[in-house]
Amino acid sequence: MEIKKCMILVVDDDVFVSEMLAEILDSEGYQVETAGHGKAALTKLEEQPEIRLVISDMNMPEMNGIELIEAIRKRGSEVPIIILTGNTEISVAISALNKGANDYLMKDENIHETITISVEKVLEKQQLKLHNIQLMENLAQKNRAMEKEQVLASKVQANILPIKLQLSGFQTGIYYQPSNQIGGDFFDALETNKSIHFLIGDISGHSTSSALVMAVCNGMFRSLGQTMGNPLEIVTAANHMLCQMLMDSGMFLTLAYMTLDCEKNVLSVVSAGHNPVYLLNGTDMETIESTGPVLGWDPDDSWETLEFPFHPGSTLFLYTDGLVEAKNTANEEFESRLVESLTRIEVPPAELVTNLLREVSEFCGDNFDDDLTMFAIKRL
Repeated sequence: MEIKKCMILVVDDDVFVSEMLAEILDSEGYQVETAGHGKAALTKLEEQPEIRLVISDMNMPEMNGIELIEAIRKRGSEVPIIILTGNTEISVAISALNKGANDYLMKDENIHETITISVEKVLEKQQLKLHNIQLMENLAQKNRAMEKEQVLASKVQANILPIKLQLSGFQTGIYYQPSNQIGGDFFDALETNKSIHFLIGDISGHSTSSALVMAVCNGMFRSLGQTMGNPLEIVTAANHMLCQMLMDSGMFLTLAYMTLDCEKNVLSVVSAGHNPVYLLNGTDMETIESTGPVLGWDPDDSWETLEFPFHPGSTLFLYTDGLVEAKNTANEEFESRLVESLTRIEVPPAELVTNLLREVSEFCGDNFDDDLTMFAIKRL
């Protein structure tokens, strides 16, 4: 809306005043309509929605200025209103402004100057208000579109991850919950001719980019796992790909990748900057720490492979940092309680995950700042 091109409605039962105001405003480039009283003004507003400002006298027959303001606002219109009066009582001005007027002017010898200043000020404020409303609506539309995309992405992620995993000779317990609708955590289990592969990863950040990289990584590790049997070879190859993909993004991947030789009962583990992996045998527990840096930063990085016995009856527990970094009201992290919770009593994997979820939820009051994934595998 161009301020100097809009239409203004002048409402006054004094024809001389109406014509004077119309002449002043016309000389400033405004289009002007006039009405002799409030009811006529309401009719004009209904018939001519292009009117962008009302200038009304306070004292008029049939419907005074206050009643006109009330009638306009009752209709839901936010058209700006300037009230004119010869009454010097401040209470009259306050009453008009409280009813919804945007400005209040005295009919005096300065009206030629004050009316144009007031009109410009009120119209500029209205223009800014409408502009802000449009910006908010545009933002709301973008947010709705983004939410729709995130819901779709969330469904895609749910289909990618093996939430209901079935492995012959194993029991599993799984919990996955992104901090937003989509997340950067992923996990998988893959059976090949010679071994079984287990992995869990966490892409840095909580953005749509993290979710996209997560989907790529999930497919990449499935492909590498089917063509390579050595976890060190798989992690090294993945790092080269990720360094190219994540170049200059500041993103990285923490990963724990392991293969189980079922004939030799040997679990080979490579951990790239990931949280400790726990190997449970009853109330005994082996802590498997990281064996090298995160993935995606340096193509020349290297890792160590660790080997552990993994016999029937043993349980492997994998998780992401959303579990151990959950905080209580005293700003303490759940990490200090995890080991005790894991070794308290031997239970099936699904029950283990359920118990841990209940404990950490009570600990932090269900206030999780990060994606939370738990993956427990018991060998039968």
